[in-house]
Amino acid sequence: MKSARAVIVILMFCLGLGAVGQQAPAPQQMQDTPQTDLNTILLQVQKATSSANVNLGRLRIEKWKTDSQQKQQMQQVADSLQKNIANAVPGLVSDVQTSRGGVLATFKLYHNLNVVYEFLSSMAEAAGAYGRKEEYQPLEGDATALDTVRQNLSMYIEQAAGKMEAANQAAANAVQARQTPGTVVPGRKVVVIDENATPPRKRPKSTKKKTSTPPAQATPTPAQASSSPH
Repeated sequence: MKSARAVIVILMFCLGLGAVGQQAPAPQQMQDTPQTDLNTILLQVQKATSSANVNLGRLRIEKWKTDSQQKQQMQQVADSLQKNIANAVPGLVSDVQTSRGGVLATFKLYHNLNVVYEFLSSMAEAAGAYGRKEEYQPLEGDATALDTVRQNLSMYIEQAAGKMEAANQAAANAVQARQTPGTVVPGRKVVVIDENATPPRKRPKSTKKKTSTPPAQATPTPAQASSSPH
C-alpha cells in the first residue's frame, strides 16, 4: 500500500504542484487558542524547510529497490521540492515580513507549505518503502515538523482574519451611528443635533402699559374760593 500511494502521489506531482494544497485553514476555536507569534512561526518555517532540503539532498534514489522509471520520477519530485524550498519559500517568507503579517501574503506562504508538506510526506514514505532507514527517519521528522508549522500558521491566519473582521464591523457600526440621528454608541455620549428640527419660539415680551395715576386735583385757596361765582 505504501508503494502504491507513493506512486500515485508522484504522478499527481508530475501533473503540477498547484493541484494540491488548495484547502483553506481548518477552523479553530479562537477563544480557546493562545495568541501566536508570527516571527516565531517564520523561524520554524525556515528551520523545518532548511532541514528538509539537506535531507532531500542526501537521498540516494538511484540505489532504491524499485525500477528505473519510478526512480526517475522520485528524483524529479526530490529536485522539485528542493527548488521550491530554495527559491519559493524564502520569497514568500520575505513577503510576509514586508507586509507585517498581512493575511494575503501569509495565506500564500501557508498554501505553499501545504504543497511542500504533502510531497515531503510522500517522499519520506517512499524512502521507507524503497530506501534505507537512515534516509526515511530524517525525512519523516522533517515532515512532522513542517506539519506543526503549517498548523501554527493556520492558527495565525484565523486570528488575524478575526481581528480584521472585528475592526471592519466596528468601523461599519461607527458609520451607521453617524448617519442615524439619535443612535447611542456604547461607551460614548453623543449629542445629535437635527438640523431639520424647528427651533423653540421665544415668548414675546409683555406689551401691557402701566396704568397712569390721574393727577390729584389742587385744593383751591380761600381767595380763589371767595372769588368764584356762586
